[in-house]
Amino acid sequence: MRRAGIGSVALVVLASSGCTEKVDQPDRVQSLRVTVTGVNGAPLDPNPAAPALPLPKDLAELDFDVEALRPDGSRDAGFVGFVRVSVVPGAVVEVVGPGAQGRNVLLQGGLAQGVKTRVKNARGGTRVWVEDVGYFPADPAAKPACANGVDDDGDGDVDYPEDPGCAFANDNSEVAGTFAAGVSHPVRFERPRLGDMQGRGASTAYELESVELETRSPAEVIVTRIAADGFYATDVTDTLGHNHVFAFTFNTPPFLRVCDRITSLTGTAVEFFGFTELSFPAFERHAWRFPTATDPGDGPCRVPEPASIPPEATQDSALLEKIESALVRVENVTVGAFLGPSNPEIQLANGQSDCSIPPPIVFSPAASNCDLDGSGFIDFDTQGSCEAACANACGADANCVEWTGYVSRGNYRVVLPGPKSIQINTRSISGFDPVSMRGKPIASLTGTLRNFSGGDLNWTIEARCSDDLVCSEPSQKACVDGPKAPVSSQIACVSPRTSDDPNEASN
Repeated sequence: MRRAGIGSVALVVLASSGCTEKVDQPDRVQSLRVTVTGVNGAPLDPNPAAPALPLPKDLAELDFDVEALRPDGSRDAGFVGFVRVSVVPGAVVEVVGPGAQGRNVLLQGGLAQGVKTRVKNARGGTRVWVEDVGYFPADPAAKPACANGVDDDGDGDVDYPEDPGCAFANDNSEVAGTFAAGVSHPVRFERPRLGDMQGRGASTAYELESVELETRSPAEVIVTRIAADGFYATDVTDTLGHNHVFAFTFNTPPFLRVCDRITSLTGTAVEFFGFTELSFPAFERHAWRFPTATDPGDGPCRVPEPASIPPEATQDSALLEKIESALVRVENVTVGAFLGPSNPEIQLANGQSDCSIPPPIVFSPAASNCDLDGSGFIDFDTQGSCEAACANACGADANCVEWTGYVSRGNYRVVLPGPKSIQINTRSISGFDPVSMRGKPIASLTGTLRNFSGGDLNWTIEARCSDDLVCSEPSQKACVDGPKAPVSSQIACVSPRTSDDPNEASN
């Protein structure tokens, strides 16, 4: 195998005379040319104006050639060695064809042709990247040079990772590569829409990958909620479900409002305890212009009406995943009757010192606090923990809201006919006290749907503003001052952008 150095001349030191002599050296490989010739068995249209290829639903197969080049652009016919294959964006699943081993392909005479790579998550402008990292895959049945305990190249360093010429432990050469590299022209696939990023299921297909999402026609991504740590948006033209997202920006995103259209959106897809979100997002927006008597603006706000969650749907995880991060609504619910800071009565039997055998636990309106020792958290780790038994008993009771969890997160349970239950959060609504509302009805509650894995109540509806709450309890200011019927999404929780907003009245 030949590992060529870069450059056309070298200085040779003559030790006996103490002088130097300039000696011409042949040009060596400086770069690699990568040419994609086909996609999924069909020739690639080289016209950059050609329509984008459909977003791959599974693996995409790219046919390509690799050529080692000298500085003058000619092929280095003397180059023999492996180069490593990557794709951006996406991930190489395998490389097949002449000379392929793992993610590597052998160039003979400076050329490899008819190679195929099968790629996961190819999207947008996908490029094949090839680099000479100095890796020569060893025969699995033999001991590789980079793990044989011998300084094979005499440079004073032995084996991986000490020898810089060893790319991996199974590298069969301690000689470093030229690090010549090449990248293909982009293969233009469609960009994923929000539903594709959500995986059209329970988890994202792009876990921990940076994703540039499709936000232009046919997609239309509309902001549905501004939160303290990000924003929610929906692709209103996607009818397949899973077309909603939470973008985690750490703080309230400035200059962004409900109804705005997102015109560019990129971020890292993550599963945060079962909740698919876009972290470290970069985005651009078009501030929605509301119609006035003299200006049609952008027309009515495009925030969709909330999806209704009927009682039986509260335990349908597949349906709830489909509307994760969407604007949703429950109606005719009752706040859990047991919600208070006192400890429930735990009736241990004579001689019983722990709750290994679950004892009777009696909750009452003011007693749902399972933090029995006042530590601030529930002990689920200790065998026979009475706090764990208490919390589990509360979770099994449709009318019980465990006080410690309520205080820490603001979530509390409401009961739907059935009885079924789901959690809601109304911290964004001033003049509404869930504790004094225990056991009392809420006619309608709207908000975004969030998932948090663990326990029985994984789903929470988070209200955006007072427009999302409809109730008639006279002791609650929010009920008295709030709407008497659900508010249209075209105007609910939309606030003016500036003090001189020309269409403020419509907001």
